[in-house]
Amino acid sequence: MTTNTAFAMDLVGRRAAPARAAVAGPRRSPARSASSTRSTIGRCLLSLPRGVWMILDVAVVCGGTYLGDQLFVWWTSTHSMLAEYHVLLANVVLGSSVVLAGSVFGLYEKATLWSKSRIVVRCLLTVVLAMLGTWLVMHLFMYSPLSRRAAACGTLFFLLTASAIRLICHRAVLDVRRGLLVIGQGPLTGMIVRSVRRGSIPGYRLLGIVTLESAAPQAKQNGDIPVAGDISQIAELCRRQDVADVVVAETAARDIRYQRAALAALRLGCRVTDETTFYESTYGEVPVSHITPNWFLVADLKGHRQEHAVLKRVFDVIVAAGALVVSLPICALAALLTWLESGAPVIYSQRREGQGGRPFILYKFRTMRRGAESNGSAWAVPNDPRATRVGRILRQARIDELPQLWNVIRGDMSLVGPRPERPEFVKPLATLIPFYEERHLVKPGLTGWAQINYPYGSTIADARRKLQLDLYYIKHTSIELDLVILLRTLGTFFVGSR
Repeated sequence: MTTNTAFAMDLVGRRAAPARAAVAGPRRSPARSASSTRSTIGRCLLSLPRGVWMILDVAVVCGGTYLGDQLFVWWTSTHSMLAEYHVLLANVVLGSSVVLAGSVFGLYEKATLWSKSRIVVRCLLTVVLAMLGTWLVMHLFMYSPLSRRAAACGTLFFLLTASAIRLICHRAVLDVRRGLLVIGQGPLTGMIVRSVRRGSIPGYRLLGIVTLESAAPQAKQNGDIPVAGDISQIAELCRRQDVADVVVAETAARDIRYQRAALAALRLGCRVTDETTFYESTYGEVPVSHITPNWFLVADLKGHRQEHAVLKRVFDVIVAAGALVVSLPICALAALLTWLESGAPVIYSQRREGQGGRPFILYKFRTMRRGAESNGSAWAVPNDPRATRVGRILRQARIDELPQLWNVIRGDMSLVGPRPERPEFVKPLATLIPFYEERHLVKPGLTGWAQINYPYGSTIADARRKLQLDLYYIKHTSIELDLVILLRTLGTFFVGSR
């Protein structure tokens, strides 16, 4: 995901002295050269897999813990095998806790490197949760002594070092400006161009669009969209302007002349995608108003593969059963508080639509006063006046959803998927929003891609936006993505619901 610097290109000015340029070559100032170097480094940093950052964090934590053990632990012999074992055990537990906590708070997401505040806040939250997890594991489950000085040194060393490393990387990432060129103009072109110019898609340098026209491109505009040139200049534009990404508009993709231009850019090493694919990869959602049934035919949905379905079901049952056991004290407390405030029943059942449109009964802790829907069904909204005081807290931490672990074990739901909707809402939404019923291609989930990326929805526009996120998940579903979503959902227990 990547930021903007929009400008129309000055090709005429560049052509003014072709002979001199051919002899001397392009000159770069030291400042521009340094910026280019940082941009290259930034691209490499953004392409690093999560595992590299995790290994780096574990190394930092282990180094800090070892340093603390050497400096502050003087009452045991550091040369004894028992002492070495305790240090090793502390490093394993603390390192694992840091990686898990970092995953919970999104520390390993690429978007983190784009913001100083995200880096600092997420590192701090990671340290707090990692310390708590380490203490619980070491003292309550392993009955193993852990020097508080060594642990504190390890976590403090991580907070300072990991934050500093990421802040240095942040400076390099800010210089990433991938040249972006659009071939033709389609229904999503204006949105993509404006998003890049606003900085909603960080890391891109907008060059403009290329058209079939052969008029001089300097300062030319097509509405508010800069025109970089015509398709005959595509190779020159890609070479001279360091184009990294080429987006082919939907209407242009059907024209043989635009297709040849796209192939020319592809041969020069540019990444070439269509509008819908670029929108998906940058926004993490599918533009439902701009796709056709053909999108589903070429998406190769992984959820329909038998091996994936079996693996996901096994994963769901194991994790849901374990989570249900671990959350029993929380469930008992939630039930007691609900009963004390507003009496029975504490569990609320509701009819929802599942995979293939099949209905099932969903269970939740009751968060509204009794008789709240006596006047008819309505969407839940933030600060819902029908909610009880305890109910607001349960919603904020998503604790009200815990009884749905039983739905997962039964097979009505999965841990991750589109949130199941009520039948009385599905029919009208399906008539207003294209492909709304395609949410039912997979099992509904306890949490989902839409839940971690979008707040509570109470309008048709919200339902449309959530559908776009759900379709992205349906196309890209995997156990790895499920783990990311589950860990980010766990973060809502600590920082509150979006």
